[in-house]
Amino acid sequence: MLSTGRAAVLGSPISHSLSPVLHRAAYASLGLDRWTYETIEVRDAVGLRKVLAGEWAGLSLTMPLKRLVQPMLDVVTDLARDVGAVNTVTFTPAGRVGHNTDVEGIVRALGEGGVTAVAPGSGCVVGGGATAASARAAPGGLGDHP
Repeated sequence: MLSTGRAAVLGSPISHSLSPVLHRAAYASLGLDRWTYETIEVRDAVGLRKVLAGEWAGLSLTMPLKRLVQPMLDVVTDLARDVGAVNTVTFTPAGRVGHNTDVEGIVRALGEGGVTAVAPGSGCVVGGGATAASARAAPGGLGDHP
């Protein structure tokens, strides 16, 4: 594990995000005293390219960036490609890697709520953005988790 790290959440609007509070608490709990987590207002592809060129351990993405980022990455996981949304970027020897952790989060939340399966046509996702795409994909993963 890296002894120091720099991470951030990007998007617009971003000032309301609780990601810094959650990440900093996790860093403190894990003894990662030399890790930082920032919020960066990024509205478009130009701003996103500038941030991606920096030195990072990882980035969290929210609207409107989850769909914009994919062509800027070196590797995109199968799930992120299939869903069409990247919400996490890690920086590895292979380059910038795009992940989708929204689907897993939704699957786990449904499972913790006692939902073990969703019959086709029985659910409704309101919205059409990248997170909605993840929500539409989540029921397919319900049987994969305890």
